[in-house]
This record gives sequence, structure tokens and C-alpha cells, in this order.
Amino acid sequence: MKRSDEMLFAGLAAAAIAAAAALTPPLAAQERFRIVVDSVSESRSRESSNETAGQLTLMPKLEGEGLADAKACRIRVTAATDDTGQDLLPQEPATAPWEENPAGEGLWIRLASPARGAGAVTVSGMVELWMPKRDAKRAFPTKKSVVSVPFELKDVPLP
Repeated sequence: MKRSDEMLFAGLAAAAIAAAAALTPPLAAQERFRIVVDSVSESRSRESSNETAGQLTLMPKLEGEGLADAKACRIRVTAATDDTGQDLLPQEPATAPWEENPAGEGLWIRLASPARGAGAVTVSGMVELWMPKRDAKRAFPTKKSVVSVPFELKDVPLP
């Protein structure tokens, strides 16, 4: 390959990358939404071995104009603590399913039971939105079509 051909190829590649970046709107302009905890439930039980078991479930919903182009969404929790400092992430976290309803059961956040004296929890992680228009050639979520937005729910009151 001649030197002039190499320079032309490099120039075309740079132009293609710049055009792709220009066609993808900035995240803040496209995905405006918020996560709101609609309700919280807690269950505790004692097993036959006298061990306690329990679960805290946060039932969030996503709201906002940024959800119009999202076909599905999911919530991945990376940290959860109660106001006493107790870690609430389950020992074996379930895989976050894709949910088409922005207030659907698939978005529920299931955590370990908080300490008895706890009054609130703080949860953080990522909300992932599947935006099929960003990768129209694929009928399933891809790196290109999934937008990840960090979230933090602070001081969510316990029931």
C-alpha cells in the first residue's frame, strides 16, 4: 500500500468515527428520567432450625421523558446498606431481568433484611436502558444499544 493510500484510509477511518459520534446524542440530552421508590416491604421468618430469614423488597418505578425510546430496562444494585451500616446485598444476588414496564416487578430490588433498629436504607447501582434505535440492526440488547446510568437512593424509609 502506498503512503498516500495509507493516509487516505486513516483519514476515512477518522471521519467515520467522528460521524458516528455526531449521530449519537449525548446521554444527558437523550435519557432524562428518575427512579422513585413506590413502596417498600419487609418479611421476616424463623425457620425450624431457629435461624432467622428475611428479605427487604424495594419497588421502584422509572419516570420521565427519557424512557420513551427504551424498550426495556433493568436495575443492577452494586451497594446497599441500612442506616446502622449493615450490608444488605444478598449473598447470592439474582441476575437482573429486563423489564418492559418501567414500574414492573422485574425492577424490584430484593435485599437482605436490615438490622432491627434500622430506619432507612441507601441503595446504589446502575439503571440500564435498552434503546433499540441506537443499534437498529440487532433485535436484542448490545453494548451499543444499552445505556447505563448510575443511581443512588438515599435514606429510603423502612416500613
